[in-house]
Amino acid sequence: MLNSFYDKFIFTNGLKFRHNNFFLINLPFLIMPVEMLSVMLSSEDAQFQKKLYLLVKQSVKNNLVKDMSLEFGFKGDKLVNFLKDYFSSSGWGTIQVMDMNFSKSEAIVSVSDNPFVPFLASPAKRPVDSLFRGIFAGIFSRAFEKEVECIETNCSATGAKECEFVLKPLNDFDLGSKQVREQLEIEP
Repeated sequence: MLNSFYDKFIFTNGLKFRHNNFFLINLPFLIMPVEMLSVMLSSEDAQFQKKLYLLVKQSVKNNLVKDMSLEFGFKGDKLVNFLKDYFSSSGWGTIQVMDMNFSKSEAIVSVSDNPFVPFLASPAKRPVDSLFRGIFAGIFSRAFEKEVECIETNCSATGAKECEFVLKPLNDFDLGSKQVREQLEIEP
């Protein structure tokens, strides 16, 4: 047994290893050391972090979420819950959707046991998880069917108990906030 999420796919023959690659149904994925991704998060180059966030967001929204939506037929909260379970079961920590409001296109997500934190210089000076921000922004943009952005308001790497992410349309953020400006591309 791996865990209850993957066991279902093993039992139904939906998890495969072929041509030296893992597939969940028909979606390729890999297993790799966390430290290899953590090195990207440790960069203090703000422009690099913003670019990483945007690239991950676009990839998740346009590829991963689209493919999983087509493969499994999930939309809205079913899509969010499936992907929350997918990432949590894949070793990305414990992900909880604390609040989700479809009419406002807003959500708050927390991550406990973030796997990247032990590999980062601690304490970090500011929130560092551009990967999770991009993943969540891509997932919720697709689920809300409206473009949303994500900022990390609490970060385990800065000493917080858990990481917390706020998602909503760009113009609903306080664009004068230093925390928002540091994490998002804002037109002058």
